[in-house]
Amino acid sequence: MTFYIGFMKQNTDEITLKKIRKGSATSTDREAIRLLRKHGILSLATWVTDFEEVSDRDFIRSLKQLLWYDPDQIMSLYVTPHRWTGYYRIASERRVIQLDQSKWDYKHQVLEAKYMSPWRIFLWVKCIELILQVRPRALWRSFFQSDQASRHGMSWYIRMGRRVIAHELWNFLLHDFRVSNGPTLREFWGMSQDYQEIPLRITSANGASMQSKIVIKP
Repeated sequence: MTFYIGFMKQNTDEITLKKIRKGSATSTDREAIRLLRKHGILSLATWVTDFEEVSDRDFIRSLKQLLWYDPDQIMSLYVTPHRWTGYYRIASERRVIQLDQSKWDYKHQVLEAKYMSPWRIFLWVKCIELILQVRPRALWRSFFQSDQASRHGMSWYIRMGRRVIAHELWNFLLHDFRVSNGPTLREFWGMSQDYQEIPLRITSANGASMQSKIVIKP
């Protein structure tokens, strides 16, 4: 069994995807998911949230976008700026709310959002995960599709997802201590090192160079 790994961002429009330099596009991601399903391959979409000006409308738009993509499963992550990426420079003046460096693992919110508190972002993320998991298409693929291996993979992911949500909720309420008015990202980590970033590039049929990334792995 293989999984497609697509990187989809909060405000999943083409401008945002270009801004964070992931070499992705909404139309090609959706087509890739469709083709993989056609050939019996499960799709896992990685959705990244927590950009600075995120709002309730952005989460609603992201939910609609994810439903339009129609992946078999999703993995929700929080944007985590590394010093060697271009996004670090963009976010360098954002306030850090998570000082524990062990939690800079994409599964915790580490930067302050301008319009939303951490609990609201967390609640939105979990609600979107739940909606994607219990929508009729996902339930059919998990329990009723004819391919036994795919059915097993889908149901296993749902079982693990329930355990992960319980674990994340427990940690969010009792263990993930956050600070207010923390240091800026640049004060916390130092100056940007984005000059060290080397995006993957491929050459198109007409000889033009363009950014991309590996999206399929065995």
